[in-house]
Amino acid sequence: MARAKRAAGSGRRSRGGPLPLPPPPRAAPSPVGGTASGLGGLGTKGTGAGGGGAADGFFQGRSGGGKAANEVAANQPAAEPAKPTSGLEGGLVRETLSAGDAPADTTTSAPMRQKKTAKLDDLQARRADLDNADDDEAEPAEVATATPAVPTPVYDWGATVYLSNDDSMSLASAQRVLYATARGVPLSPSEVRPHELLNYFSFDSAAPAPDRTFGVLGAAERDGDTLTVSLAVRGANPPRQPLDLTVLLDRSGSMAAEGRMDYTRRGLSLLSDNLQRGDRLDLVLFDGEACTPVENFVVGRDDPALVEDVIRQMAPRGSTDLDAGLQEAYRIQTSRDAGDVHGRNRRVLLVTDAELNTGNVSEALVSEVGRHLDENGVHLSGVGVGRDFNDHMLDLLTEKGKGAYVYLGSEAVVDRIFGPGFDSLVRTVAHDVQFSLDLPESLAMAKFYGEEASTNAEDVDPIHYHAGTTQLFLQDLAIRDGQLADSDPIVMHIAYRDAITGEPSKEELRTTVGALLDGDRHNLRKGRALMAFSDWVMAGAMGADACGAPLDTYRERADWIGDDAEIGFVNGLVGQRCGVALPTVAVAEAGGVALKVRVDADIPIGRVELQCGARSHLETLTPADTIATFSHVQPGACTLKLDGTTPMAAAVEVPPTDADLRCIVRGGRVSCT
Repeated sequence: MARAKRAAGSGRRSRGGPLPLPPPPRAAPSPVGGTASGLGGLGTKGTGAGGGGAADGFFQGRSGGGKAANEVAANQPAAEPAKPTSGLEGGLVRETLSAGDAPADTTTSAPMRQKKTAKLDDLQARRADLDNADDDEAEPAEVATATPAVPTPVYDWGATVYLSNDDSMSLASAQRVLYATARGVPLSPSEVRPHELLNYFSFDSAAPAPDRTFGVLGAAERDGDTLTVSLAVRGANPPRQPLDLTVLLDRSGSMAAEGRMDYTRRGLSLLSDNLQRGDRLDLVLFDGEACTPVENFVVGRDDPALVEDVIRQMAPRGSTDLDAGLQEAYRIQTSRDAGDVHGRNRRVLLVTDAELNTGNVSEALVSEVGRHLDENGVHLSGVGVGRDFNDHMLDLLTEKGKGAYVYLGSEAVVDRIFGPGFDSLVRTVAHDVQFSLDLPESLAMAKFYGEEASTNAEDVDPIHYHAGTTQLFLQDLAIRDGQLADSDPIVMHIAYRDAITGEPSKEELRTTVGALLDGDRHNLRKGRALMAFSDWVMAGAMGADACGAPLDTYRERADWIGDDAEIGFVNGLVGQRCGVALPTVAVAEAGGVALKVRVDADIPIGRVELQCGARSHLETLTPADTIATFSHVQPGACTLKLDGTTPMAAAVEVPPTDADLRCIVRGGRVSCT
């Protein structure tokens, strides 16, 4: 079992922190291949070529080079055919896609009713194992009796490290932290998951090439014997598949609190803006039991009033049997014939506070339905509603169901998630994605700021990568004996299954230390500031003085970033709680602002507000409409507010005549012209 392997030292695994101390460093391999030449380090795996020139015109940075491509790829199976690779310029990683050799892992065959029963029987059989299993993070049974007072770090130089920023692509912890901090609501330490901030906030990113699935923007900064590296991974946006969406709605009595049912109705009312002709919709309601008032509704064929009536009449009642609701959603999604679901995006969207109190109330057992859905090609996304929703239940369920997980805490968030952000909630661009980094002999992983890191691939769960998503991989690398060359290579491997064809694919993203050092450090410094913010939040959650040393560290890192509207929002939260003045508005000069505001953003923007003096103008955007039109705006100095991942504000000057204003949002920065 994987746990036994880890106890035996077969892999070094970390969850959101430093890697455990590995065995002594292995001997460096013999050098292979030629020297670098040209402008970036373009090579061909398996050819023995060294640096190579910038034949494809992607690179304009420092001279690349270093080890031969076949040496860097030494961990690949010997039988794998040669695959072309490419590198990066100024921190911009360019990628090359190659088909994998393994047979396709298809999931297009929907099981019949008897197969469903067998699956659920298997689920019951596995429950006994779960009840008796020890925690995945348990320490080995035998512990050394003597430990040095100050252990000397031992690093695995030149290792391949498998990484996961977040195995459920969850955003709920980040949303909840911001919500609670803004309102002075206490948080428990378990509710603070720092790595989710690196998924939730926006970062500069590189669009994938037309025939690629991933693009990566990289940068690095050296401090003594540590090299901090940021890699912003952005997924492509392939053609949309027809959607089979089962919406599983909690209508139990607890949904009457805090406006939870009102949020749910508001979000569902926006569904029509996101569904397309030919999409299928099911509505399953659950309280102490489950019922299905709408099944196999086809957009463009059936009367929308059928769905609208159900949404309008929903009322909180009874207890919460989440297991019954999940079983009904499973029945619907797995009872269709294979030919009926081929080429379709099959999704369950659960909206709940997850307060289990009747039926099966074991979180570990109920969450197994998420795993069975995933095994049948159906992905489950979760929406937590209300301040006191069961975070652990939804996180566990969506982790096994490999779907996104978000939190509804305000009308603005509802409008964004069920409006422009809905696509990223229900659509994936790659399945079973696994990231890994090949490090040179001069570097070793010292600390990874994501959720999981291990030298053993089996320890790190693959994820499904969602549309419109950017993840920032942030890591501190130890430098061996202080010696680091610009030509030292760093290679990111991304293995996945194509979301449409199901075929296995691989992309290799190659760069050098020098190219990363030449990259724009905005992402890196923003990531470090957000990690300091999470430390500030955690200090408060643990009852420590957050406004002492944690505040000092955050202020120092936030001061590096002067033009980021999202950091300005976080500054406002921190400053308000600690009674200090921090800059909150990004200054964006605007020449020719008028009544019409066109928003060009790399993140979903749900609302646009123009505040001039005591008067405020507000408009809600939809996925198809990114222009806000205002009337009777007073000329002069105004504040433009955009509801993105956080509320963002920028200073603008409204001219005395009608005009257009175009606002570009990239990586949390707002620029209006």
